[in-house]
Amino acid sequence: MPAGDSPVFILTASRSGSTLLRVILDSHPRLACPPETSITSVCMQLAMTCDVLENAAAALPDGDSEELPPVIRAAVRAAVDRAYGHYLAERGKQRWCDKSLDSYQHAELMAQIYPDAKFICLFRHCMDVIASGVEACPWGLQRYGFDPFVTQYPGNSVAAVGSYWLSCAHAILSFSDDHPGSCYRVRYEDLVTAPEQTVAGILSFLGEEQAPGITQACFDTPHEVNGPADEKLWFTSAVTAASMGRGTIVPASGLPESVRAAVNHMLGRLGYRPVDDHWNDAASGTDPRLSSPAAPPPEPVSDGGPGRGEAEAVAALISSRLRARPGHKLREIADAWPELAGKIIGIVIEDGGGRRELRQAFPSDSVRGEDAQPPGPEAVVAAITACPATWRSLLDGSTNLVTELSSGRIRCVGSADGHGHTDCIQGHHPTGALRGVAVLLGISKIPVAGTHVATVAPGR
Repeated sequence: MPAGDSPVFILTASRSGSTLLRVILDSHPRLACPPETSITSVCMQLAMTCDVLENAAAALPDGDSEELPPVIRAAVRAAVDRAYGHYLAERGKQRWCDKSLDSYQHAELMAQIYPDAKFICLFRHCMDVIASGVEACPWGLQRYGFDPFVTQYPGNSVAAVGSYWLSCAHAILSFSDDHPGSCYRVRYEDLVTAPEQTVAGILSFLGEEQAPGITQACFDTPHEVNGPADEKLWFTSAVTAASMGRGTIVPASGLPESVRAAVNHMLGRLGYRPVDDHWNDAASGTDPRLSSPAAPPPEPVSDGGPGRGEAEAVAALISSRLRARPGHKLREIADAWPELAGKIIGIVIEDGGGRRELRQAFPSDSVRGEDAQPPGPEAVVAAITACPATWRSLLDGSTNLVTELSSGRIRCVGSADGHGHTDCIQGHHPTGALRGVAVLLGISKIPVAGTHVATVAPGR
């Protein structure tokens, strides 16, 4: 098969892991995936030029939906084959791949020019894309295809990037529905949690030989870097899921209702959690998938007992820390933070492998000693949620409560009124609930002025 017969195109929104997928594919012995070339946009422009010169049609229709005349297809393909043929020869490879961010806009055109082309449809949860986009553009959204949507939603980065993601997802899903034999869907979350299995599926779809270990070898393989890319990857040494689930810090209220409904429809088709009124209750790092079939089951940890998951193991550590507290500590905390008196705090350990919730009750102001009755379930004043790794880091003193709160890796959601509404407490200002739990667990590192509650040293 000639080198140009079956190129590979990655169709994706920006901030979805396409640079990672690019370097993995580029590490295969037969595949060459350069930095973004915008080759599909070039093909569109060249096709329009040929159309004018050949006078084969009045104009190319919007959406690239109609057949190109054979003479134009041949002219465009010859130009691309010449350029990529030289590139493949220089690299000693046999098949080229494209990861340009605008390729999803011209997929129909490329399917006409290369009928045997393969398309990898790469998706990531909308809210994670928003979080990554805002992080990449701290001084205002620009590049990455965001610009037209910024003008549509001035002053609302959540709506702008969310609408951008929706536009991309709609176009890619529509194309894959029309070309099921040529398309293969991949979720970023599957790629980073089960990289070898996910890439094995991609290579099988492409008809290429398997390359065990490629998802680690790609970090030791030279790649061209002169071109648009996610620069963070050049300072990375392994595939990691550390960026997965950060979208829980993105305020769901930033999505207009009409946009949120459309986004949720797309998320449902892709097997993702919807953005509902409880979206911001989850800790950063919560798996945004409804299920994770590509991911291996969570491994039991050594201190969790046989067959116990990580969430349960960390819950056991927290329970042990709570049982070891001095008897007077609950009273001191309730005195220091009166909003906790007679109330309950939920301590939630949550990840893709399980969820455990512990509840800690505090004595009432008005009733002390043996006459005190435990508060009822309706007295839950806040739920503090984090993944097992964050709780472990807090318990062993290797991280700071304020740092974890600011990053969104720990969440404190408290009752806002008497009607069941909740208020997600964000930023770097710990509430009484957070401070009280920090003292109970011995993770408080910042003395609190104006209170007689002693700060407990980490590790006790």
